[in-house]
Amino acid sequence: MAKVAQLHDNIDKTRYIVLRRENILGRAPECNVLVDNPVISRHHAHIARTPGTNAYYIEDVSARGTYVNFERIQGRRPLREGDRICIFRFHNIHPAELDKMTPDQLHTFSDDPRVEGIKAVADLTFGYIEISQEQSAAQAKTEEEEKPKGLLAKLKALFGKK
Repeated sequence: MAKVAQLHDNIDKTRYIVLRRENILGRAPECNVLVDNPVISRHHAHIARTPGTNAYYIEDVSARGTYVNFERIQGRRPLREGDRICIFRFHNIHPAELDKMTPDQLHTFSDDPRVEGIKAVADLTFGYIEISQEQSAAQAKTEEEEKPKGLLAKLKALFGKK
């Protein structure tokens, strides 16, 4: 059974990011987890696989902070299935005040549309998709069968003729 790590963007709802062994979350063009927002640092956080395992960790490398399950992380933190990774924009709130909030308070404030001061500009859920080797082989076989063979078959398929 192969495991594919993914991040689901809770803001966009359509973007899945398959993670590499080492990943950079940020707004710089070379980041593979790109979040185009000026609040995000050019290189905001690293998400990487722990050597010799299939487990991932996240490391905050920004001055603004990275939150996992609405708790600010310091250094490296292991990631588990369903962990919520957030980077917040906040107005009229000192970062020290943000750090005093409990995870429940921060969650409530960031998800409440009536609260103007705190909003997530990156909100990602970490998880795995499991793909069995039988599924992968069956999918590849189906795709191979659907491909037209030869130039004439390709032209017929292109023009919708049998």
